[in-house]
Amino acid sequence: MPKRQGIFQKGWIVLFLLTAAAGAGFFPHAGQFLIAEDPFTQADMALVLSGIPVDRSLGARDLYRQNRIGRILVIPEFKVPVNQELVKLGLITPGPLQPPWSERILIASGVPREKIFFLPEPVDGTINEALQVRRYLREKGFTDGKTPTSLVLVTSRYASRRARFIFQWILRGEKVKVLSFPTPYGSYEPDQWWRKPRQALSVVMEYQKFLCNGLTLLFRFY
Repeated sequence: MPKRQGIFQKGWIVLFLLTAAAGAGFFPHAGQFLIAEDPFTQADMALVLSGIPVDRSLGARDLYRQNRIGRILVIPEFKVPVNQELVKLGLITPGPLQPPWSERILIASGVPREKIFFLPEPVDGTINEALQVRRYLREKGFTDGKTPTSLVLVTSRYASRRARFIFQWILRGEKVKVLSFPTPYGSYEPDQWWRKPRQALSVVMEYQKFLCNGLTLLFRFY
């Protein structure tokens, strides 16, 4: 019996060492793995995910200028209390008529207003964003009546693989192909990500989100 226990303990030690070695080998590439970019020539629509409207809107703008997309769907941002202070300082115009940053950036970049669409309301969380987009596609909420068959996700580089995974899962029963285009505008640097605290925090949090989102999708049967 003691001999069997010794073999069992050695087996666990070997497994631990192999796991540690694999983790050490993956560690330098953990930042790069989070980036997912699909090659494509042309797609029906770009979807600007919420969170960082300037960086992501500029990415969608580039796709439109390159004639790689025909339309842009934007998930609107939540209103933040700090805007009231900016109004007091005269930096932004008060009132509900002030267009959101995404719309202003896209129009100033030459995208026609009729090519820009917005979801009816802001959405919190990538899974909820995907669910809301699925509902929007099913209801054909586009003024031109054309439901896209290909959708390009425009988000931050570190969030691109998780976003693509979630949208492909949620939209797997729809007649739409989901692609990923990480915006080139942003400060994320995947190489040696562990050397910069903010980069490291982004990577660690993204893996946590990936795990939580994956478990949520698995057990809630979306």
